[in-house]
Amino acid sequence: MRRLSVLVVLLLVLVVNGEARAQDPADSPPATNQSDAITTGLDQRRPFWRGSGGVRPFFAATLDAGALYLRPRAHFGYGRPHFNWVGAEIGTGFSLSGITGYGGLRGVFPYLDLSIGARYESPVDQAFLPRQKSFVREELELTTLPQARYIVGQVEAASSIPVPGGSLVAVASGYYISNVPDDLLLFEQSLRVVSDAPWMWRARLGYLYHLGWLGTMRVGATAELIHLVGRKSVVVRTGPALSVALTHHLEATAAVLIVATSPDALGLRGADLGRIGLRYRWAMGDRWAEFP
Repeated sequence: MRRLSVLVVLLLVLVVNGEARAQDPADSPPATNQSDAITTGLDQRRPFWRGSGGVRPFFAATLDAGALYLRPRAHFGYGRPHFNWVGAEIGTGFSLSGITGYGGLRGVFPYLDLSIGARYESPVDQAFLPRQKSFVREELELTTLPQARYIVGQVEAASSIPVPGGSLVAVASGYYISNVPDDLLLFEQSLRVVSDAPWMWRARLGYLYHLGWLGTMRVGATAELIHLVGRKSVVVRTGPALSVALTHHLEATAAVLIVATSPDALGLRGADLGRIGLRYRWAMGDRWAEFP
């Protein structure tokens, strides 16, 4: 089983490297704090959290960390933290590309994760874009227009359903973007697409094959479609995904989505290189608290 797991990881790396070499390396996006956009449904709700404490009011936290980004979040709710609960969450993200703030409500149930909230995006070096039919990567770097600062209201439903050999992951999201001048477009930092505000929606479907005890390693592929409502066009991306539970509290996650269809030619700036890093979970009342 260990040899099989190592082989799967090597294959995943080869696929990612092969896709990257097909693009101009200069197109590579800067490190971002990343939202859950690419890895929603990929992270594991391990049985540990079902038995680590009873149903109760709680305060919990999640920390995502990777190369050049840090993303802490706080959860206030009722139920079993990180497993089955309802409540509120707030968070922020820091990276070389900018700062993000988020707040909203969330309900986590068997096979269903619902959330509604808003995030504030403050990119370091991204201006609004002129209104035109299509863009190339170099045009994203123009700084003649005002600096982009905007708010995104979002609602999302995600489901991970057991199927033979693994799980089927489905995600549906809707977005309302505000604080964008009427005559300008926007490069949306989280979804990495050029949008004509205010409306966008996204749908994703993927399959994860489970390896190891209780599926502690999950590897597979996902595909997503983003409808740019104002531009009357779509972006389609696809790629591999990997999740490995290292301990009850610590998880490694990686996902890559390469552009298959888009109205723009952004190279890797239009790809979603995902949250390639670690996720650590903590909660008050945890019967077997440990680090990591």
